[in-house]
Amino acid sequence: MSAAGEDRRFVVCIDLRHELDDVMNDLDQHLREAIRGDGLRPADVSRVLVIDTPEALLRHQAAYTRLRASSVVSTLLCLAVGQLPAPEDQVLGLPAALSKGDGAATLWIGDVRGIGWGPGQARPITLTNTDMAADDITGVEPLVELLRVPEVFDQTVTALSPLPNCVASPALRVLVHEVPEDDLLRAQLQALDACTLPSDERRVHSPPGGALDVLAGRAEPEDLSVEDCVPESSLLRQAHWRTLERLGEAESGVDRLTGWRGMLLPDRSAAEVVAAVRETGHALADYRETVEQAFQWVDGRAGLDADGRDHLAQMGVRLPHVPGTRPEEVGEALRRQIAARFERRTPLPEIVAWLRDFAGRATPTGSAAQLDRLHRVCPDDLLETLQDPPPPAADTDVVRPSLWAAAAALFAAAGPAGLWGTAVAALLLAAGAVRAAGSPGRVPPVMAGGLFGAWLAGAAAGTVLGASGLPVWTAAPLGVLAVLAAGFAARSLWSAAVLRWRKESGLGAVAEAVDALGEVLDQGVLGHWLLADARAVACDQAKALAHLVQTVGETLRGFAEHLGNRAQQTWSSSRAGSPASSGEADGRDGGTFAVEYVGQAGQALRTTLVGDITDLVAEVLSPYWHVVLRDPSSAVTLPVQARTDQQMLVYQRHLGQAGTTPAPPFAAAATVRPDPATLMGVDLRRIVDVLRPDSRGQALQLCSPGQLRLLDRAPTAARSFGFVPQAMQGAFWEALGGSAGVSQPRADGVEESVAASTAAHLPEIVWTASGRFAGLLRLVPLSPAAVRSGWLQEEADDAAGRPGPRSAGGQAPGAAG
Repeated sequence: MSAAGEDRRFVVCIDLRHELDDVMNDLDQHLREAIRGDGLRPADVSRVLVIDTPEALLRHQAAYTRLRASSVVSTLLCLAVGQLPAPEDQVLGLPAALSKGDGAATLWIGDVRGIGWGPGQARPITLTNTDMAADDITGVEPLVELLRVPEVFDQTVTALSPLPNCVASPALRVLVHEVPEDDLLRAQLQALDACTLPSDERRVHSPPGGALDVLAGRAEPEDLSVEDCVPESSLLRQAHWRTLERLGEAESGVDRLTGWRGMLLPDRSAAEVVAAVRETGHALADYRETVEQAFQWVDGRAGLDADGRDHLAQMGVRLPHVPGTRPEEVGEALRRQIAARFERRTPLPEIVAWLRDFAGRATPTGSAAQLDRLHRVCPDDLLETLQDPPPPAADTDVVRPSLWAAAAALFAAAGPAGLWGTAVAALLLAAGAVRAAGSPGRVPPVMAGGLFGAWLAGAAAGTVLGASGLPVWTAAPLGVLAVLAAGFAARSLWSAAVLRWRKESGLGAVAEAVDALGEVLDQGVLGHWLLADARAVACDQAKALAHLVQTVGETLRGFAEHLGNRAQQTWSSSRAGSPASSGEADGRDGGTFAVEYVGQAGQALRTTLVGDITDLVAEVLSPYWHVVLRDPSSAVTLPVQARTDQQMLVYQRHLGQAGTTPAPPFAAAATVRPDPATLMGVDLRRIVDVLRPDSRGQALQLCSPGQLRLLDRAPTAARSFGFVPQAMQGAFWEALGGSAGVSQPRADGVEESVAASTAAHLPEIVWTASGRFAGLLRLVPLSPAAVRSGWLQEEADDAAGRPGPRSAGGQAPGAAG
């Protein structure tokens, strides 16, 4: 609920014993100061409660006339405390401004100690055991607080209006639903700690989802790919495919070179392959340079400017809108996340930590930060090797060629040529080794030794096989097989040498480098360019919101420290047993004015206070959401601390005046507040007992035994009404029905059933917004002979030639103002 929903009804309390000059000199300013003193801004001040003494009523006639004449005051209730000025006359003199009704009435408290008496009762009369004086004004503080409840004030004036001279003596029986001060302070401190300190429990929060996950790098944009941003016609994509095309040509040349044709033809084939590899190196270098220039010219670390977008457009790069990433959409998503955490009663430091973590994840790093990665995935050494390939070298792995060499020697020695055949096979193997190495001097010793050993073993085996006497027709096949085996041995040496050269020339790493460059480009497009503006805005918004929440948290911590110091003083006084903390001094003994303090702090109260403070934080931030989300830099200039202090004053005033039962004015509308029995341990049957007909005699009549003769003691003369907090209405009817033995199928059925039986004998009940008071107020009118109006007395004195009572300043009553 916003501040606009706050109850602006206000009962101004004026003590004419000390504030007469303020009323006479500048009443409007005095009313404004009263509003300011209660932490209100606009307020309805049409209700005024005046504290006075019977002896000074007529002297203050001018003040009452001024109050009645004020355009902002419509209802006036005077609380006159003390004995009559002339006890022997036994007459209460009232100013005419109070005795004519029309929104004005008087309550006379002849003795604040009170007596146990009820209308129609003659004897016995019980006295109260208290050491206060009969006119001790501090004794009426509970009644003053009760009358400052607007609903009770209005009902009191309404009940007094039809009585003679609109004056009565009150009787009171009230239950104050108030947690002891030290317990309430402890509960508030625990609630503030729960809101402003990190929780010991490890909370696991699911990712926010949607665009926030995309901006934080946890997810990719849905229904959007790199192809949508970098089409085939773009320069970047053309450089990519051109490199792959040159790589394909070079690979085709290597494949041709490893075959029979490459081994048997002159070195022109090898030169063509080397040229193709160099072209591939140039294409790869051009691809890397194109990506590198794009990253340098279009960084995106602080968003994309017009020049950056123009450069991307010239390169054919398109940046479509990602749904949910407009500034207002991101800001609203962040606000919803904070509101959800408020609903879960997450401590403020955890909300700040989440916002800062999100801001860190969403901070644009800029594509320029990827330059080092470009050089890692496509190093300069690779480009230099491709552009200047090393000369070919024979491979040292000769297992496969050695097998073919042994087979060639075996077939040659087993044939009719014998040793001459093995010599020819040796020459063919030597030629293949020299071709693979490039020159006789570059043949590795490992290769030469391996081939020679295999040749020697094959020749020995063939000689043994030939000596066994092979058929004559096997001569030709063995010769062919010997030549083929020698050729395959040579080709195996050549293929291994070419493949080794392919690896050493860097051609084998080109495909991997192209793929890696594509990945870097894709990340730059999707992670930096596409979301550059949205990430920059989201980062600023998250940081600004974190600053606001942290400021509120720090302000609440300061308030908690102040409250803790106050609590320490209260607890120290309690431990020392000082009178300031005793039940007799604060009225919690329930003896004075039949006032009984009920209520205790429990887990439900602490949980409710945590919810109140969280709702207070939401109320503090409510006018700043759109301001900060539109201009994050304004977060440091907003009066968050002052507004937090103001709302805490409103909350403290609410706890002091309305109690903990009603929700504060800023409470979230969806918040379900516990019933009073759960919140403070209040037994609703106690309230029912106070209001039941057989319990009304417990009300304490605020007069002395001798003053009873001034009252109209007829049983039907008194006016009574009960007052119960609105928050307790449903529970009250259920408790009333339960105490009457009525079935309770549902709340409204209970109310109807009770209304037909027990509730018919209850006094009229006023449902109050304040949750502090419940009880009974009985108004016993004074007899007409016990009241004398100031105007009538003045007219009688004038007719008799006697000077009548004069008001302040020597003027006649009502002459001033």
